[in-house]
Amino acid sequence: MKIVNRIFFGALAIVVLGSSVIQAQSAATSLPAGKVIEKVTCTKSPTQFYAVYLPSTYSSAHAWPVMYAFDPGARGPLPVDRFREAAEKFGWIIVGSNNSQNGLMQQSLDAWIAMWDDTHARFAIDAQRVYASGFSGGARVAIYFARLCKDCIAGVIACGAGFPQGIQPSSDLHFKIFGVAGVDDFNFSELRDLDASLTHAGVGHVIDSFDGRHDWPPASEATVAIAWMELEAMKAGKRPRDQKLIAELWQTQMERANSFSVAKNVLDQYRTSAAMVESFNGLAETQTLETLRSEVAKLATTRHLKDALREERKQLERQQELTQQLTQLLAQPGNAEVEQENQLRSLLSSLRDDSKAANDSSSRRVARRVLEGMMIGLFERGVDQLQRQKHYADAIRSFATATQINPDRPGAFYYLASAYALNGDKKKALQALQTAIQKGFADREAIVTNAAFESLRNDPAYVEMIQELM
Repeated sequence: MKIVNRIFFGALAIVVLGSSVIQAQSAATSLPAGKVIEKVTCTKSPTQFYAVYLPSTYSSAHAWPVMYAFDPGARGPLPVDRFREAAEKFGWIIVGSNNSQNGLMQQSLDAWIAMWDDTHARFAIDAQRVYASGFSGGARVAIYFARLCKDCIAGVIACGAGFPQGIQPSSDLHFKIFGVAGVDDFNFSELRDLDASLTHAGVGHVIDSFDGRHDWPPASEATVAIAWMELEAMKAGKRPRDQKLIAELWQTQMERANSFSVAKNVLDQYRTSAAMVESFNGLAETQTLETLRSEVAKLATTRHLKDALREERKQLERQQELTQQLTQLLAQPGNAEVEQENQLRSLLSSLRDDSKAANDSSSRRVARRVLEGMMIGLFERGVDQLQRQKHYADAIRSFATATQINPDRPGAFYYLASAYALNGDKKKALQALQTAIQKGFADREAIVTNAAFESLRNDPAYVEMIQELM
């Protein structure tokens, strides 16, 4: 109840005052417009920081839409930069927390309340057009907050993940959802399943995809997401209808659907066109909309679409099958049978080869999803074992396994070095750290400020590594 109470009696106290009060409280900001500001200190909470982008035309003379973004690694400038072009085009303020990250929900809550208070004091914000976004665990945070605060959030852009544990799509959700994931994202299946759940619950939404892995969407996809929120705001009467903008967005989406058609990507062509029918319902001309609706209905009956849907389902099933197989092989003790070790080595080698293929294919998508999903899971488990549980031997096993899955990722070797050092094995810690640097780890500050390496500071090998990074 502590979290719920703080939301309702803290941040939401501002909302119930109404937009006129919010604007009256807004002061002329000294922050420059038209550029990403990577670190703003919250005036009343000096340990809380956020990145922000103000459109170049920003003025406190009228209220602006705002979106609060949550990155799982507290990288506030990253989502702000990804949404910068869209923010400039549509006139949004984008705010990204530098504190919220995967872990304790209270930490993310504190970050949200601090950002909310500070931005509402600094900027002229439209109380009816407050949005949230997040990537991976940050997407779950954004949906969690939107669910709790009822009418204070108009929409959520959920990237690379869906609902948090314990919350399901339901008809009492008061916000729109734009979900998006890369086609190589291990959570792609979650977003596809979410589409059906949201439809069943009657929640206004779009589920989209882009060419990429588990990451924030590129700027082009971020623009698609915010454009959709603009259409929803017009339909809800939260912003004036702009027929010129409606026509522009219709044309843009038609061009996108046609590009999929040219590329013989019937599945994305169908989904883009079907989403347009819903998105522009009540906004576009009736005859134009009915023509598209008829084309969508015709496309739905084609063998090509049915084959594409069947192939996508096969990919998701294969992903699940391989993930289970890998999980079982990795669960074997360190002295597992030679045959099992060979099976693991062979499977990982095959998946790595498929994942590096130059051209997109079913096997490449599946391999990338499986490897990345396993890698992220091991990282999260290892970090928890290392930092919270202090179970260093367990952390060593987690990060060592991560290096098996992807031996090219320097971060896994960096954390493995930390675990070895904290477990008292200086020799292996230095070896893992050297490997991390050889594979591209170049963050000297992260190494010299890492308390785990205190026992290594005077070792000649450590000193030499640090000097090479200078």
